[in-house]
Amino acid sequence: MRAAVAPSLLIVLFSLLPLVALAATTGGVRRSAIAGSWYPGSPSLAAAEVTRMLRAAAAAAPAPAGRPVALVVPHAGWRYSGPAAAAAFRTVKRGEFARVVVVAPSHHAGFSGFSLSNAMAYRTPLGDIPLDREAIRALDDGRLARVVPGAEDEEHAVEIELPFLQQALGSFTLIPILAGGTDPEQERAFAAKLATLHDGKTLFVFSTDFTHYGPRFGYAPYGRSAPAARGKIQQLQDTAVAALARVDTDAFRRHLDLTDDTICGRHGLATMAELLRKIAPKAQGVLLAEYASIDLPGMADDNSVSYAAMAFYDPPVPAPPVEGVPAAPPVAPPTAPPLDADLAARLVKLARAAITSELRGTDDVERELAALPPRPELDRMQGVFVTLSRTDPQEIARLGKLRGCIGQVLPAYPLHQAVVVAAVNAALEDPRFTPVAAGELDRLAVEVTVLSVPRPVASFKEIQLGRHGILLDQNGRRAVFLPQVPGEQGWTLEETLEHLARKAGLDGAAWRDPSTKFSVFEGQVIDEPGHGRKG
Repeated sequence: MRAAVAPSLLIVLFSLLPLVALAATTGGVRRSAIAGSWYPGSPSLAAAEVTRMLRAAAAAAPAPAGRPVALVVPHAGWRYSGPAAAAAFRTVKRGEFARVVVVAPSHHAGFSGFSLSNAMAYRTPLGDIPLDREAIRALDDGRLARVVPGAEDEEHAVEIELPFLQQALGSFTLIPILAGGTDPEQERAFAAKLATLHDGKTLFVFSTDFTHYGPRFGYAPYGRSAPAARGKIQQLQDTAVAALARVDTDAFRRHLDLTDDTICGRHGLATMAELLRKIAPKAQGVLLAEYASIDLPGMADDNSVSYAAMAFYDPPVPAPPVEGVPAAPPVAPPTAPPLDADLAARLVKLARAAITSELRGTDDVERELAALPPRPELDRMQGVFVTLSRTDPQEIARLGKLRGCIGQVLPAYPLHQAVVVAAVNAALEDPRFTPVAAGELDRLAVEVTVLSVPRPVASFKEIQLGRHGILLDQNGRRAVFLPQVPGEQGWTLEETLEHLARKAGLDGAAWRDPSTKFSVFEGQVIDEPGHGRKG
């Protein structure tokens, strides 16, 4: 068996990674290397994306009964492996574990054995996670396990899992570990060290992607085309997963010896099997999700990376249905009734929480997202706008009432995520205004408008003011008004269309041109309590 990832493969894998900022440890905190590229860098957007994936995983299949001892989780960017990671992390509950050990392969530094961290905390957009320094010191023997300077600085394979853990578990301490080149003796010895951490409140997470196939990875035993070799690639994953599920370390190592299967986390996985033999001798794994990058829409390529999520239970539990290629969320039907008062109130609270978290560094948005009920309306794609209005009379007289308004006319996100995206953008990205400052929040009212799907109309004469929002389109120049805008401004239909044409960068009379197309939609306006619209 190979004792380490081939240097050529390390170079290839490194060349595929997006450019990342150096995440050096400053003041004891290991800063993020990949937030904003591999996953959202905004606290609210990261929390909303994790919530979306966890809710989708929960809806796709029931979680196994019981409490896992260990998880196997992929570590690509969330666009690729996030749904599989969510299938694993949905198996744990808030407060269920006080400590998490994450063992991941080293993609940037070559060394023998295992690298520990000298940081006091790991930082993600969702906050700082304290490290268990006492436990790390106990693992450090200066030879098999020690701090390899710089090894963790740019590494993604630990960090990419952390926002999921923050959202799923709440607070916990972390022990991040990178596996370098190891042999079976080293894996057994380190597993014995990890076994000392098993206290019933520690979760072991092993971060890995499975087969990397194609010319880009220097591994194409069944031909250069990954799509043509898709069945063979699946056989490789099936064999590896079956050996791991049985906790059969010897079979897993034989598979690697016979096939040279390019599983980047192989040394961590072998260590996991040795660990489970010691702390959970009856444990068996269940496969929760699997697919390959080429299975995803728009990802046709000669190269492919396979992803799998697994959970290990002692005693064993029945295997749940396996999640495959993640499906797009459904779009809200045109005839969907208005949201009830409870959901409406939750959405406007969520919008304010997103802005508060973004500007003041609080966990408001995480708490509001965690409190959302499992209602199907929240998981359907629907257009949303968020409007921010000044409430101070002097500021209104001097600057006007509107402070920001941005959203999505066409459904682009599940409803709960759409609200967060629109709220953050209304506060920070409306080009008509400077970004909202934290000190302004208490003098702003938040309004959420949930939209129906736009439908084209044959003529502007079909537009009903007060009922319809209006989308104008002339040869790609577009602008939109929400249903409430004409009434708030006291405009007639003609005045509304004139202002809308100018908003699109056209002449005010352009709405009369036969080439101008109109679509209409309806909106449910949700005001904050105490800040309702007047008149």
